[in-house]
Amino acid sequence: MSDATDAPEPARPQRPARLTLTQSVLALQALGALFAVLVLWGLGRTDMVDVPAWLTWGGGLGLVVLLAFAAGRQDRRWGTWLGWALQAPMLVAGLIEPTIAIIGAMFLALWVTALRLGGRIDRERAERLAAGDDATAGDDAAETAAPGAPGDEAGRDR
Repeated sequence: MSDATDAPEPARPQRPARLTLTQSVLALQALGALFAVLVLWGLGRTDMVDVPAWLTWGGGLGLVVLLAFAAGRQDRRWGTWLGWALQAPMLVAGLIEPTIAIIGAMFLALWVTALRLGGRIDRERAERLAAGDDATAGDDAAETAAPGAPGDEAGRDR
């Protein structure tokens, strides 16, 4: 007696590497921006920085929300452009506190790396998938062959 629930679930398509990497960078940058807000607020309370608390919290939390929003919109072309635009505020905040600019520069480097490396991984996956359509039948036959059989690559090394 077969049940409809016994059928295997279709495999979910693999998420693009570029999407995953850029979302991760922007989500982590949102956390970094939140911590930068806390630092600026603390420095403002000790009069080491002359920035009003309302501006620190309003601008900082606005940036955190925008970064989180942009992380969720990386599947759209304009989301990538928004991610690029959101790299600037942490660099500009270096005019207030230079260490925030250093953190912003590190996130900018991560952003560029995520775009370049993610794109390269996605291209290589597409090439492997295109080439794998022809080679898949040969790989399946080699896996089912007995060790040492003519189709067994590992058997040749023995």
